[in-house]
Amino acid sequence: MNLNLKSKLLFLSIIPLLFVIVLSSIILFELFDNKKNLELTKYRILEAEAISKVIHYIQIERGITAGFIASENLNSKDDKLLSAMDDLDKAIDDAKFLFLHISQNSSSHILDILESVRSNRKSIYLLNMSTSDAKDYYTKNITTLLNFIKTTPTTMNGKDNITLIAAYNHLSTAKEALGQIRATLNEVFTTDKFPDNLFLSFAGNLEIYKSNSDHFKLILPTRLLAFYNSNLNHPAVEETFKMIHDAIKNRDSKNFNTSASLWFEKATESINMLKKTEDGLFKHITDSINEKLHSIFYKIALLIFSLTVTAVLITILMVLVIKKILSSTSILEKEYGDSLLLVKQYKTTVEKSFIVTKTDAKGIITYVNDEFCKISGYKKEELIGRPHNIVRHPDTPKEIFKSMWHTIKELKEPWSGELQNLNKNGTSYWVKAIINPIMDSKGKVVEYICIRSNITEIKEVSNIDFMTGYGNRTKLNNDINKLQNASLAIFNLDNFRQINDFYGHEFGNKIIISIANKIHNLIFDDKNLRFYRLQGDEFVILSDSYSKYAFESIVKSVLSNINENTDIDGEQILTSCSCGISYEDREHLLSSANMALKITKKGNSNLLVYTQDISLNNEYKNNLHWAKKLSDAIKKENIIAYYQPIVNNSNLAYEKYESLVRMIDGNDVISPIFFLEVAKQTRQYFDITKAVIHQSFEMFKDKDIEFSINLSINDIQEVQISNHILTMLQEYNIGEKVVFEIVESESIENFEGVINFINQVKRYNCKIAIDDFGTGYSNFEYLIKLKADYLKIDGSLIKNLDKDKNAFIVVSTIVEFSKKLGMKTIAEFVENEEIFNIVREMGIDYSQGYYFSVPKESLI
Repeated sequence: MNLNLKSKLLFLSIIPLLFVIVLSSIILFELFDNKKNLELTKYRILEAEAISKVIHYIQIERGITAGFIASENLNSKDDKLLSAMDDLDKAIDDAKFLFLHISQNSSSHILDILESVRSNRKSIYLLNMSTSDAKDYYTKNITTLLNFIKTTPTTMNGKDNITLIAAYNHLSTAKEALGQIRATLNEVFTTDKFPDNLFLSFAGNLEIYKSNSDHFKLILPTRLLAFYNSNLNHPAVEETFKMIHDAIKNRDSKNFNTSASLWFEKATESINMLKKTEDGLFKHITDSINEKLHSIFYKIALLIFSLTVTAVLITILMVLVIKKILSSTSILEKEYGDSLLLVKQYKTTVEKSFIVTKTDAKGIITYVNDEFCKISGYKKEELIGRPHNIVRHPDTPKEIFKSMWHTIKELKEPWSGELQNLNKNGTSYWVKAIINPIMDSKGKVVEYICIRSNITEIKEVSNIDFMTGYGNRTKLNNDINKLQNASLAIFNLDNFRQINDFYGHEFGNKIIISIANKIHNLIFDDKNLRFYRLQGDEFVILSDSYSKYAFESIVKSVLSNINENTDIDGEQILTSCSCGISYEDREHLLSSANMALKITKKGNSNLLVYTQDISLNNEYKNNLHWAKKLSDAIKKENIIAYYQPIVNNSNLAYEKYESLVRMIDGNDVISPIFFLEVAKQTRQYFDITKAVIHQSFEMFKDKDIEFSINLSINDIQEVQISNHILTMLQEYNIGEKVVFEIVESESIENFEGVINFINQVKRYNCKIAIDDFGTGYSNFEYLIKLKADYLKIDGSLIKNLDKDKNAFIVVSTIVEFSKKLGMKTIAEFVENEEIFNIVREMGIDYSQGYYFSVPKESLI
């Protein structure tokens, strides 16, 4: 080791010791400062306690004096009165002594007040006053002293002590109110009269007592609340408030049957119980401060001792540290070698687990591992020195690569995303890639390293319909976006629901598979035709290479083949099918075909080609029918929220509910499928949303249960709805119970707006659930961006878990993915015990479905 390095090590060894000394000095200064503040706080507490004692004896003297005046006993030499006056004089002397000699607070203001209380009441003959004037005299002095105590927290440090003094202020106000009640009822029981002016004063003081008692209990620490409650449960307190209630009940009577002396005795005992609580409160504060002072004393002593020891040992420690550093050099070198070995092992692990490549700053490949050669089909010699476009898939949009290069080259930040590549034999594969720029000490990019994982299987599964094995809606949408001048035919089986209801869902699924196979077999040899299962009993044929006449001829041939008997488990089932055809642009191709299909199913033909002048008179008529019913239902408040439980799979507890909308039409409960779209068209949708939100908030505002409300992306982006939701959250303050279920959408045009809404509701502690996940729009990137708390797996997957291997694989993937992201999972459409057992074994957290309960107007 050279001399320069040794000098640096010596210097570095001194710095920590100097830092310890400086830090210890700072801490010592803070401890002295804390000690000073605590002593000042202690004096303020002692002052408040002394003033509290003065107030207590003023209250006693006020009660005795008011009683004497009311009973016309004007004997100023009465032993009880003289004893009370002596007690008050002694309390005043003690307080003045404390201010002048102990706390050294020579405030002339408080000393003048105390002297005024002492002297004035002897210079005026209180027994010659009216009862109310005498009480007012004492009450004015009590109020002045209470106001002094209320200023105490502003001169104190320490949140706990300020809170306890604030609690005392409520207690002293309650005690003063009870003292007023004692004086008032003493007069009432003496005269057997309860005039309106006394009753109003009595009622006001009773309300002040209750209000301040409640506030006292609310802010009092739990450890002191038991002591307070034990005092208030004293028999004398209970008897006092029984007398108060009897006085209220017998107000109009001329005989209260209550002795004024007994009342005064019991009321005084109750006030003494409150005084006992005051004393306990002050004792607790004082003890707490004393404990802190003792702790600070020991800390100061220990710190001074430590500083002394540190100063003595610093030279020895410097020598020891230097020797230790020098002797540790060999150890450090060994650890450095071990670290290099670990890095090599980590590198080997990454090499064998991931697809790894490196390029120079121009993007020319300089290194590939075996995994990259294996998936791409190229040898290392064929890849080194070539750009990555050797595996680029022609369908990958150029915009992705522009964004990637901008991120890693211009911003010099890592880029991650999904890429479709092409291997040597022309087969495509998908990877999840992370590209990281490697920079030198000057910040210049010298190379790029890319780590990929193979996600081909996941991608393929997301494009396949699990029941039939053919393309699903996601694949259809992707293919439509790639075609120009496409033709699309959508097929829907007629009366398929009746078959399901009669034969059951399992039999119905076999029919769907059989029809799908029949259509596929008819067009399988034609490379210009593509086949998909859209959903339920709907299928699609897509083409971009046929004339309209030729395409319609193919569709008619398919319809002819479908309209034949189908043999399912020995049953001959006659099926028929309706079809809608569209030649519109890509954006409207599927929706216009679907519109043609709907009109076809309402008419007498089985095939209709969409045109701009298709008649929708019948649909308009139906819309007007439901629009009127909906308007009447809104006016009559017949839009009702129903609730379906969501069950915890681990303990079968009904922990959550989903709010669902229903319309009441006479004795019928109408599903939203009949009126929701009409509501959107007739501008009544917001009224429905408001009704469901209001009823749900009202239902759960006093219940410790989570509840969820469905929102579409359009709902979130509608300013009126989102503002109403935020208003309700602020008004009800129950955000921690609310879950917003966002219905998974094919696309989000204003993603920033959706994220902004989620961030806003999460400020109220609301949670987010993604509804119907797995319906065909599933996008894991979309899922991550929405920061969901729950993932609701669509019922079309859940109901087939017991017989569809693909569905099982997809649900397992979703569950595993959700756990890694920390999201809880909810299985929808749990209809029987067999499905529930599978769901629970898969590790899904919650279940929802008819196996547990149908939606109901009330909670279970």
